[in-house]
Amino acid sequence: MKNFTSTLFILLISGSVFGQWTSGTILEKLSRYDAEFIDAENILIAGGQAWNSTTSSSNLSSNAYTYNVNTHTWGIQAMSYTRLEPITVRGDSGVYVIGGVSNWNQQPWVLTPTMELYNNGVFTLSSIPFQTIEGNAVAINGKIIVAPGANYWHWYSDAAKTRGNTKLWIYDEASKIWSSRYTVDSRFYSSAVTDGNIAIFAGGLTMDTTQPSSYLDGYSVSDAYEIYDGQTDSWTTGNLPAASARARISACHCNGLFVFAGGATGHLSGSSRINTFDGSNWTSTNLAGSSRAIEDCATAGNKILFSGGGNWNFQLMWGNGNIVSRIDVFDTQDTSFSFMNLDRPLMDFKTPGYGGKAAVIGGTSFPNGSYTQYNTVKVYEDLNWINSIRNNNLLDFTIFPNPNNGFFNLNFNSLKLPHSIVIYNIMGEEIFSNLIKGLSQYSIDISNKAKGIYIIELRDKNNLSIGNRKIIIE
Repeated sequence: MKNFTSTLFILLISGSVFGQWTSGTILEKLSRYDAEFIDAENILIAGGQAWNSTTSSSNLSSNAYTYNVNTHTWGIQAMSYTRLEPITVRGDSGVYVIGGVSNWNQQPWVLTPTMELYNNGVFTLSSIPFQTIEGNAVAINGKIIVAPGANYWHWYSDAAKTRGNTKLWIYDEASKIWSSRYTVDSRFYSSAVTDGNIAIFAGGLTMDTTQPSSYLDGYSVSDAYEIYDGQTDSWTTGNLPAASARARISACHCNGLFVFAGGATGHLSGSSRINTFDGSNWTSTNLAGSSRAIEDCATAGNKILFSGGGNWNFQLMWGNGNIVSRIDVFDTQDTSFSFMNLDRPLMDFKTPGYGGKAAVIGGTSFPNGSYTQYNTVKVYEDLNWINSIRNNNLLDFTIFPNPNNGFFNLNFNSLKLPHSIVIYNIMGEEIFSNLIKGLSQYSIDISNKAKGIYIIELRDKNNLSIGNRKIIIE
């Protein structure tokens, strides 16, 4: 484990404090990896393209880094396969690393039909019934649902031939069995997002699936979506609002809102479109002064950070033109957008988020046409959200025991007794709610939930927050 000194600075945008950023590094200059929080403090960074400054060359990586967002220290260990553009997702059993390119020295590139499960410092390898790169995945109700990207890639000097994987692949964590369903209009490169109860897969590219295609041959953008209800194990389909067809949409969930931003409407043509879904209704607007296929988004506290990207290059089927340093910040409390900037234009990076924090890791930029990769990790904290969790003590109450096994008691020591209770996981997703109506004691059983940190919020009869606390399920 290697230690680094953190650099602390506060970003001021239009006179208001968004949050706190701290910085650290990892060993390799890295891009085209994937990353996911293991828990509230640690990120798993898997695979990618590693740059060697000494030889001025790059190689596929089989390394996986663990990075602590509080201490800015890292560890490293080997996976079974090299993995360029894999998919990572945190499930009930650990963090899954799915697919990716295992060999780019032959054409077409070799994609591995395997995944590795990371849990307690150990990787476990298993096979999967498909191949994929540059996809997305969600975990919901004991299932991992993969919205894949490409399953064929032949690289030429000035273009690529590729074919999309037009199935959603579904993995049952308990039975370890895969199943699948075809996507609406045979599309791929769709977004994937969940609130823990429902998952939405929206937009993407449609194509003739019989043959690998080249530059814009057979491709068109889609406005279709599928919604999976984890409680009823059922699917519904539909279309995004008018003028919302695009691929490579960046999608995140926060405080009851699913937000779909940016994307590609054609070759080197970005979108400023924003679609918001509140669980019942869709609304649409546009980002101010930004039209691009956003590289990635992450939820941190009450905010969503939509970071980097540019105008997606359909000819290469990888990379962007006119890449940006911009981060659009969506505040779910007042549904407003503001923006901040990274210290450089950036692409080929990920921004995993968990609780009140998000991280921008490595990536690629092209200052003055020079290809440059980075090994920095910049961590963002939503200070307003974190301070509200720590300091909201309008209601005096105790939790016993805490930590606990999911069964615990609340004792209220205030004359202002609560009317209702809501429990959130650290991602801000509601996992329990009930009316209390003035009880001075209340017992709760959420022992069926995963181990981790949860937030209990008490509300008055007007549904206003009067107190919250953190609990830990062990």
